[in-house]
Amino acid sequence: MNRSSLAVSMVAAVALALQPGTASATRGLFTYTPPPVEEALQAPRVGICYTMDGDGPVENETRYEAQLFGGANCSGLEGILRPGQKHRNAVFSSARFVGHGSVGGYFSYTLVPLPEALENPQADRCIDIRGEGRAANRTDKVVLLFTRPGCPGTANAKIYADEKVSHSRFESVEFVS
Repeated sequence: MNRSSLAVSMVAAVALALQPGTASATRGLFTYTPPPVEEALQAPRVGICYTMDGDGPVENETRYEAQLFGGANCSGLEGILRPGQKHRNAVFSSARFVGHGSVGGYFSYTLVPLPEALENPQADRCIDIRGEGRAANRTDKVVLLFTRPGCPGTANAKIYADEKVSHSRFESVEFVS
């Protein structure tokens, strides 16, 4: 398949994905260029680290902020693309999509020997807090727990809405849908 027919195939695939009535089309596309052709990520989920090699034009047509990282496991933040924003020459190895707003409720946790609480935490943002022991999620979001500061890579544990755990250890958290 030559380069021009491959480009036509990609355009046709994107056009099909954007047909009215498809659920994913309402959430948008994230297009990026790993040499030699353009790729698209449809309806990315908030808080997930996507490994992808980008080296060229990138466009964020989602309703979420796209964080672009130099490392493969969402480490080494290189830049941020806001919804609707484009960049002519972005080089990155992974991306994570984040929303905005605060979460109602609170997250209580223990930092031995004292209990702590995080009231109305920011949604879809990494929060560097340290905890060890009991934790309770009294929000309507899932709390992702990370063993290192900066929420790198994939979470090592989750605490669902209105769930309590007796043993937890974390250095950072993120509240996601």
